[in-house]
Amino acid sequence: MAKSPKNVTIYGRLSFPTFDYQQAVRKNSTSDYPKADVADVTPDFNLLLEQAQLDKLKNHVLNEFLPYCVEQEKKGDKRDALTQAQADKIIKLIEAEDWESQPPYICIKPVNAKTAELAPEALASVKILGNKGTDIQQQAIVQDESELAVPDPDRVDYPAIMPIGQTVHSLYGGCYAAATLNLYAFVSGKLPGFSAAASVCVFKADGDRFGGGVSVDADEMFLD
Repeated sequence: MAKSPKNVTIYGRLSFPTFDYQQAVRKNSTSDYPKADVADVTPDFNLLLEQAQLDKLKNHVLNEFLPYCVEQEKKGDKRDALTQAQADKIIKLIEAEDWESQPPYICIKPVNAKTAELAPEALASVKILGNKGTDIQQQAIVQDESELAVPDPDRVDYPAIMPIGQTVHSLYGGCYAAATLNLYAFVSGKLPGFSAAASVCVFKADGDRFGGGVSVDADEMFLD
């Protein structure tokens, strides 16, 4: 099956996740710009990208997604449709890598200043929206039986992607996570842009946790 120009898989450090829809509704109620209808609220998370993953996303948007959007406009299809002039505005922003200079509004953002201190290798942050009214599914890559919450000796097809509750892993700020993005273009007023959505976030590997705190040193715990 041919790959859709709307889809690209990336990974990075997980930041500011709100996977639960009800938590997103509570967060919306305290926002400076709350959505009037809670039916429009979506959970979301951010992935902080290093150079290789940023290049992958940029190349996909420039070479696959935006040409598709221009073709949509030429065909008279309103979904994801952009004129060449509108696409050129987004191209200029992406090629400059000046994520502060928005609009056009895109899902690639500058890294939050406080987070940048904890992840200096990150060059950009990608804001990823979930679906309206539902939680974002949490899953994990499992390399072998030792990563299962309940070992299953009959399972031999590793590596595998499984519901995170069946594994020893958790999705936390600072871990490495992956998502297959569904990109969609829009025009707000006269301003073009594009957003990214995903229904699943996948734990990929551990990383230094954001937000302070330390893990338990078991050896020290048993000393007098």
